[in-house]
Parts: sequence; structure tokens; C-alpha cells
Amino acid sequence: MLYVFACIILKPILWLYGRPKIHNRAALKSKGKVIYVSNHVKMSDPIWIGAIVWRCIHFMAKSTLFSSKFMTTVFRLLLTFPVNQRTADTKSIKHACELLEKGKAFGIFPEGHRSATGSDMDAFDKGCAFIALRADAPVIPLYIVHHGRKFGQRLKVAVGDPILPSEVKARCPGKKPVEAVNAAITDAMISLKGIAEAL
Repeated sequence: MLYVFACIILKPILWLYGRPKIHNRAALKSKGKVIYVSNHVKMSDPIWIGAIVWRCIHFMAKSTLFSSKFMTTVFRLLLTFPVNQRTADTKSIKHACELLEKGKAFGIFPEGHRSATGSDMDAFDKGCAFIALRADAPVIPLYIVHHGRKFGQRLKVAVGDPILPSEVKARCPGKKPVEAVNAAITDAMISLKGIAEAL
């Protein structure tokens, strides 16, 4: 599998190059179904997440990246599948839930695209919250600091404790579950942003 081969070859190189400084590293450890969410600044974000998380992660990526048969083959070998952001892509959502039901790790960028400013996060799409609720999967948020990083400087990553959709839903009985979980993810990412930048 290309993903496993890439991990074996690239992870040690990335760790030597980026020397990640990770806050709350213990929270990265997971077993069974889990959703990793992160801010999105650079195309390399999935690679860095794959480097610091020692599990195979299935990523959801915008369908425009699958522009040719070659790219489609490469992305699929790297455990990445497309989502059409212009519609309610029920096929991709169903696939994500099936992966989680099998105990897999799933990765998604709730902003849906790379941040325009690089340092400020855009509004989160509710798709991640919907998938988390439907699969009843814990969400582990990460914030990666890229802006201002020069060659040789350490990559800064802040990791949050798992967000459990069922607990969030129980704490907010008067609020729509998807909105409550999305708000919990957003609040966690905002807190992690400050922590990561202060590392």
C-alpha cells in the first residue's frame, strides 16, 4: 500500500525536518473510530498530520483535486476520497461513516478549504459535526502553526482532548445537535490556536 510505504519513508524525514513541538501529545493516541480535525493553511497539512499521528488516516478532500485518472489513483492509494463541496454529497458522508464504523481513523478540514489569511480560521462547515454525530465518533482537534515559520524552525502543533458528540448533545438539550457539536469543535480550535502560537 502506497500510504504505508510513504509513512515508512517520509515520517522519519518529516520528524527530522519539522521537529514537531506538540502540546498534549498524549491526546493523539486513539483506538477504534476517531475523527481528526485541523485548521487548513497549506497543501502539506494532511502530510504533517499523517506524520504526527501514528495511525493510517483516511482523508476527505475536495473533488476538484481528483482532476485526472492519475491523480485519482494516487489519492486513493493514499487513502483519500473526494467530496463535492457544491452539493450535499451523501455518498462521501456515507463512506466516511462506513470507515468509522469499521474502526478507522478519519481526517477532515472543517473549513473546507485552505484559509485565505493563513492565520485566521474561516467558518467551519457542519459536515464534520454531522458525521461525528451519525457515527458517534470522538473528534480530536489539532491546530498547526505555519505562518512565520522559517527553515529550521520547529513545527508547532496543539492537540485538544477528544470531543464526544454524545456528551455535547446531552449538555445542550435545547440546541440542535449538529450546531452544538460544530460549536464545540470551533471553540476547541480557537483555544488551541492560542496555545499553539505560544509554544
